[in-house]
Amino acid sequence: MNSTEEEKDLGVVITRDLRFHEQYVQSVKKAQSVLGTVKRHFKVIDKDDFTALYKTYIRPHLEYCNGRHT
Repeated sequence: MNSTEEEKDLGVVITRDLRFHEQYVQSVKKAQSVLGTVKRHFKVIDKDDFTALYKTYIRPHLEYCNGRHT
């Protein structure tokens, strides 16, 4: 059996010491990327529209397999 420093299974990254830090880092990077896309495509956006976009496209990246739900 081969030994690795981290493994990705079903989109979840687990390191050798069974910590999820890398999963958190990757989730935040993806959420920031999606937020950047939203900002580029919507020059003017009101609070209600942003809330809907956030809940639909950004928040799921932060919540998926992180165990920290907002």
